[in-house]
Amino acid sequence: MAPAVDLVVAALILLLAAGVQGFLGFGFGIIAMSGLTVSHDLLHAAGVVNLTGMVLTGSVLWQLRAHTLWRHTARLAPWIVLGVIGGVAAVQQLDRTWMVRSLAITVVAISAWNLLAPALRAPRSRVIDAVVGIISGVFGGAFNTGGPPLVAHLYAQDEPPEALKATIQALFLTISLSRVPVAAAQGLMGPTVWRDAALGAPFVVAGLLLGIAVGRRVSPEHFRRAAWVGLLALGLALLVAG
Repeated sequence: MAPAVDLVVAALILLLAAGVQGFLGFGFGIIAMSGLTVSHDLLHAAGVVNLTGMVLTGSVLWQLRAHTLWRHTARLAPWIVLGVIGGVAAVQQLDRTWMVRSLAITVVAISAWNLLAPALRAPRSRVIDAVVGIISGVFGGAFNTGGPPLVAHLYAQDEPPEALKATIQALFLTISLSRVPVAAAQGLMGPTVWRDAALGAPFVVAGLLLGIAVGRRVSPEHFRRAAWVGLLALGLALLVAG
């Protein structure tokens, strides 16, 4: 990301991605990765998104910390960490296109189902928590796109938008924090990754603040439907990019 034009484009992509996450509570990873990997190495982009994502999710979580559903976080976090370890290893061994398209197809199917049958559900079993946590961790570790399974798992619950946003940030932060040491041990977090993340961080914060401001003007029902439509669009974009 050295040339000036590339830096400007990357900054705009991060600004847009952060704005979407500020509004919906998710979307940063998929948008940022889809945009940055068009012209940059996937593993380098993953490192930049990892670090800027920590700034993003940490900021949102701090603002909404009083609304966080810690019981959900505690049940999912250990499985997420386990998945992240496998995901970082998998991205270097398995076919990346196959992995991305598998995630995209799953996202599209889940989003379409919830738009057609939007009934809210009670909290699920610990077995489902484990499965969702591992899958999210794998894709989070590999591509920083672990959000869709978590969104599908949590956003169908009858909880206020602020609680859903706060809880999903806590889980995203779990992915980011656990990915950094694992990726660094694999040699995937070099000096240029940290430099480009530092340059992009102010744009992430600006996009986040804009997204949150817009989100506060939307009703809970409209927020929930916008979340599923947004996830469906992200899934289709990921399918094409994959």
